[in-house]
Amino acid sequence: MAYYDRKSLLISADFSPLKTYTRFPFYVLLPQHSTESILARELENQQIHVHRPYKVNGMRGDPEMEGAIQVSFENGASIRARYVIGADGSHSSVCPNSLFLPATPQR
Repeated sequence: MAYYDRKSLLISADFSPLKTYTRFPFYVLLPQHSTESILARELENQQIHVHRPYKVNGMRGDPEMEGAIQVSFENGASIRARYVIGADGSHSSVCPNSLFLPATPQR
């Protein structure tokens, strides 16, 4: 793999050592908008709602529903969720509000 800026080599990497570990020693590059589109479509197919572009300003365990989390947003809205995924980068508003609730085994 090699990336160039017009004529200058920026970076290169050799993936051939991976041949001993996988049948697929290569890489795939997709623009972020393509990756997001594929992910959004699959989440919709699974009936999973994504709240965008909402900014989380608080999370707490939901006393009314075991295993649920109350999530409040900067715009005043709130939701009850079983899972909250922060995919908002290094300045995440989700990570500092993360809850590590004890897991309840499902039987």
